[in-house]
Amino acid sequence: MVSKEKAQTGSPDEKGFAKIEMLLEATGGLSLSQVSAVTGLEGSTIQNWVKRGWVEHPVGKKYEEVHIARILIINALKECIKLENIARLMEYVNGKPQNGSETIIKESLIYDYLCQALKQSSQTDDHSKSGVETVINNVIKDYSDPNPDSRVRIRKALTVMMFACVCTDVKRRVEAMMGAVLSEMDEPKPTPPPVLPKLEITLVPEVVPVEEPEPDEVLEDIVETRKTVSQALREWDISSVERIIIDHDEDARNNTSVEEEKKQPAKPWYVRKNPK
Repeated sequence: MVSKEKAQTGSPDEKGFAKIEMLLEATGGLSLSQVSAVTGLEGSTIQNWVKRGWVEHPVGKKYEEVHIARILIINALKECIKLENIARLMEYVNGKPQNGSETIIKESLIYDYLCQALKQSSQTDDHSKSGVETVINNVIKDYSDPNPDSRVRIRKALTVMMFACVCTDVKRRVEAMMGAVLSEMDEPKPTPPPVLPKLEITLVPEVVPVEEPEPDEVLEDIVETRKTVSQALREWDISSVERIIIDHDEDARNNTSVEEEKKQPAKPWYVRKNPK
């Protein structure tokens, strides 16, 4: 049975259709749920492909070799080729799918060729056009058909399928690498240490204290001042003091005489003095 990982990714299995053939021999046909388990596809997706004509209708709700091979091919190519173009590519090889119709090549064999080509290409790691064509020619070297055009069609179809699978593989690698980058970007970054504010130092000018005189010193200054005044008074000439007082008294008397003369009435001009 195809591993679930292979089925979910749609990558062709290395053993090709061999495992499916064993199941078909044992069951005579797979139910929709069994096909879903083998391919990893939703049952509604498979039914939609049948409805659109890309896969033949199952017989009695049983999916046989022709149905499952087409489903596996579409699943392997759908990431790089539109679904309707995959159906047309198979139509290019075998014509439109019809129950019971003869085909140039079984689609289960095409799927086997595709699996073998991918395996050989992975060993050489040569995905150039010439390298892919060389691998395909080697894979289909034993194919024979009376119609020479059939071999050409098969080789062209397989070349398209090969490059589609290579592109799918590259796309998935890109998505994986991109996912790793995004995960790295989304990882929480270590919290940086807190930035401490810059320490600002304000220099306060030094205050020089004024030395206050001691109380005893103040008293001594006062006493000394008093002594100086007393001494000056003692040394002052007493006669100078008396002179000031006498002068003051004379000024006072003179001022009084002048005031009294001002108060006496003036004699008229015609009053003559008594003759002698």
